[in-house]
Amino acid sequence: MRQMILVLATAGLLAGCGGGQATNNVTANEAVENVVEDTTNYQAEVLALNPRAREGVFMRAVRDAGLSCQSVTASERVDDRNGDPTWRATCDNRDPHLISITKDGTANIVSRTDAQ
Repeated sequence: MRQMILVLATAGLLAGCGGGQATNNVTANEAVENVVEDTTNYQAEVLALNPRAREGVFMRAVRDAGLSCQSVTASERVDDRNGDPTWRATCDNRDPHLISITKDGTANIVSRTDAQ
């Protein structure tokens, strides 16, 4: 009897594993569809923002990068880097950051935290 219970339990576990795999494939396919459908040009979106809203985006990007920034006190457009629009953003602690925005919305940050 114990052997029969072990066989049934093992069969149940195997069946459960197969079902999870199908679910993962469906989820992966949905994620790919979402990526394909997102054709937003985030560079254009950031360029269209008013300066205060753009500085809010920059502050969030700097903080998401793990750097200290309570607010962006100034920003100015500088030469593009690798074809991406770029700004120099200065935080309230006077640390300058170069922030480039890619079409997919990635913010590439180059910081020089020793400047003051």
